Amino acid sequence: MKLNSLYICVKDMKRAVAFYEDFFNKKVDTFDERFSIFEIEEFSFGLFDPEKDNEKCVWGNNIVPNIDVEDVEKEYERVKEMGATIILEMMSVNGYTLFQFEDTEGNVIEVYAKD
Repeated sequence: MKLNSLYICVKDMKRAVAFYEDFFNKKVDTFDERFSIFEIEEFSFGLFDPEKDNEKCVWGNNIVPNIDVEDVEKEYERVKEMGATIILEMMSVNGYTLFQFEDTEGNVIEVYAKD
């Protein structure tokens, strides 16, 4: 098995795409009001609007994407400058430094780096 993609639910596709274009520092690769995709190396990070398919979604931290970065302190400051809400301040856990923030759609995202 190889995990090569995931998607998170969003309430407002244009708002979510704008947020993640800022976060990933790249334009969305595929934009659609229902499902948009960011290609990051060999991984696809998708945004899905469940209302387009009349599906229900539970918002929050039921799935937490973990984003590996080179400089976690730099990313922490950048995410704060973006206006994202930090919900777990930077901390060290088992050889990693990490923090969590909430995106514009209410999803929890974790950013980490190996110490």
